[in-house]
Amino acid sequence: MTHKATDAAHALHKRAVVAISTATGSTALLMNVWLPFLPLYMLQVGARDEAAALFWVAVGASAQGAGRLIGGPLWGLLSDRLGRKKMFIRAVYFAALTAFVLSVINAPWQVGIALGLQGLLSGFVPAAVALMSVSVPDAKVRDALNAVSGAQYLGSAIGPAVGAAMAIAFGFRGAIFTSGLLIAAVATAVIFRVPADTVRKKKLDLSGAAIALAPFKPTLQFALAVLLFFALFALTTFRSVATPIALKDIAGAGVTQATGIAFTLGGIASALGVWILSTSFFRRWRLRNILAVTCVLTGLSHLLLAYSNSVWLFVVAFTLASFLNASMMPATNTMIALNVSRDRRGTAFGIGSAAQAVAFMVGPMGAAMFATFSLRAGFVTVGALMLALAVLVALAVREPAGEN
Repeated sequence: MTHKATDAAHALHKRAVVAISTATGSTALLMNVWLPFLPLYMLQVGARDEAAALFWVAVGASAQGAGRLIGGPLWGLLSDRLGRKKMFIRAVYFAALTAFVLSVINAPWQVGIALGLQGLLSGFVPAAVALMSVSVPDAKVRDALNAVSGAQYLGSAIGPAVGAAMAIAFGFRGAIFTSGLLIAAVATAVIFRVPADTVRKKKLDLSGAAIALAPFKPTLQFALAVLLFFALFALTTFRSVATPIALKDIAGAGVTQATGIAFTLGGIASALGVWILSTSFFRRWRLRNILAVTCVLTGLSHLLLAYSNSVWLFVVAFTLASFLNASMMPATNTMIALNVSRDRRGTAFGIGSAAQAVAFMVGPMGAAMFATFSLRAGFVTVGALMLALAVLVALAVREPAGEN
C-alpha cells in the first residue's frame, strides 16, 4: 500500500470512529432524557399511586429485557449478512420509534409495549460496537471501542439533566416526542456520515450454489468474554437498584439529593473510567493482568459500599465502583470482537446483547432479594463474586490474537 493510500485509510478509520461514537453518544443522551421522569409519567397516564408507577416501570423494563433476549441474537446474525451499518441505522431509527410510541400512550400498562419494542427492535449500542469493531484494523479495535463506550457513558450521564430541562419546557409527552425526533435526525446523519462496512460477498461452489458464511464456533475465550460482559452489566444494575434503598437507610429525608449526587458522579466517573483508566492502563499492561486487578478493586469497592455508614463515604464508594466497572467494558468488548472472525462479529455481539438482557433481569432481582433482609449482605456477596471472577480471569483469560 502506498503512503497516500495509507493516509486515506487512516482518515477513513478516524472518520468512522468519530461518526459512530458521536451517533452512539447522542442516541444514549436522548434515550436517557425520559428515563428519570418515567415513574412520574406513569402517574400522569393513570397509575394510581407511586408504588403502582414503579410497578409499571418494572414491567416495562422486563418487557425490554425479554425483547432484547429475542432480538439481540437475531439482529446480530442478520448484521453479518446484510451489513453492520444497516443494522446500526435500523437500531437508531427504532429507538426513535420507541420514543414516539411512548409519547402517545394513555395507560400505564402500555409502557410495556413501548419498551418491549425497544428491546426487540432497537439495541443500538451492540449494533454500534459491532460496526466499530469492523470499521478499524484489529490493532486499533480497543482504542475505537474506548471511544464509543466513553461517548455512550457521557451521553447517559448528561441525558437526565437535559431531560429535566426538556420536561420543564415541553411537558413529559413533549419531551419524549422531541427526543424521538432528534434520535431520528441522528439516524439520518448516520446514513451520510458513517462509512459503510464490508460484507463478504457470497462465493459460489463448482455447481454454482452460494457458499454460506462459516458456522459460528464459540471458543472458551469467547465464552469467558461473554461471562465477564454479563457480570459487569449485572453488577451495574444491581448497584443502581440497590443504591437508593441503601442511601435511604443512611440519609433519611435527604435520600433524593444523595441519590442524585451519587448517580451524577457515577455517570461522570463511568465516562472517565473509559477515557482514563481503560485508555491508559489497559493499553500498557496485558489484558489479563489489568482485568484481574480491576476485578479485585471493584470487589473491594463493593465491600466499602457494604460498610459505608455516611452519605459521603457511600457516594465515594459508588463513584469508585462506577469508575472501575465502566473501565472494563471496552476491554470486554475487545475480547468478544477479537475472539471471533470479522465476518462473525455481528453474531458475537448479538449473543453479548442477549447476555446483557439477562443481566438486566438478574441484577434487579438480586437487589430486590437482598433488600428483603440485608443489602449489606448483598454488597458483600457481590464483592466476593468479583474477587472470584478475578481469580478466573487471572487463570483462564488469554490475550486476544489481534492485540499482540
